[in-house]
Amino acid sequence: MKNIQLLQSYYRFLSLGKYLEFLIQSKDFSKEVLDIAIVTGEKSHFGIRSSLVKNLLKQIHEKADQKNIFWYLVEISAFRGIFGIMRELLENNEKFKRFVVSRLYEHYFDFEQIIRLIRNILSHTTTADLIIKNDAFIKQRDFLIYAKNPVVSFKFSYADYWKEWQGNKKYWLDVTISFNKLKEGDSLFDIISLHQLYILAELCYNLCEVFRLQYPVKKPIKTIWKKVSKKYHNKK
Repeated sequence: MKNIQLLQSYYRFLSLGKYLEFLIQSKDFSKEVLDIAIVTGEKSHFGIRSSLVKNLLKQIHEKADQKNIFWYLVEISAFRGIFGIMRELLENNEKFKRFVVSRLYEHYFDFEQIIRLIRNILSHTTTADLIIKNDAFIKQRDFLIYAKNPVVSFKFSYADYWKEWQGNKKYWLDVTISFNKLKEGDSLFDIISLHQLYILAELCYNLCEVFRLQYPVKKPIKTIWKKVSKKYHNKK
């Protein structure tokens, strides 16, 4: 359950980070920067260089139409956390895997293969444009070719499968990857659009949310007993 909560925290981090980026692009906050010290222990602190923060804020605001370091670190860090944890959950948590299968039905295999590829690319690349290396897809490609299915296509509509869905009936995911066409030097964004990465990350969050609602964590017996005991003694 902790991994599920962590995945959701990464998605919240993505949402909050992108909103803060929007605010920084919309308004020049560089004039409001103050010197601050971060507490790092009982008798220690670390000073944040206000001049550095000021320059970053000014740069992001003045070049709002350009990519920035804040954009890169927020999105890539969040995607790496979301898809990495989802891959671990599907591989090591049988209960969660069965739940995802029950929610995605015949789309599960394609979903799992796409999650695996994204996770591998994000784990192996160190470049800002997420250039892929052979190690990120060769084994998976060979497996799919052996299975005579080198093309993975994940087309999923919430309205067709989720009774809980109350949103737009045309809101869906559409990701198709031809593994036999992948080559070293391609970018992740050439394989899967940024828009689809966002929707896929949202699906991972939603799967975790529905799973938590369906399988709520039971409170430890000791905790319940303490509350009952306290209530009993208060009545005396």
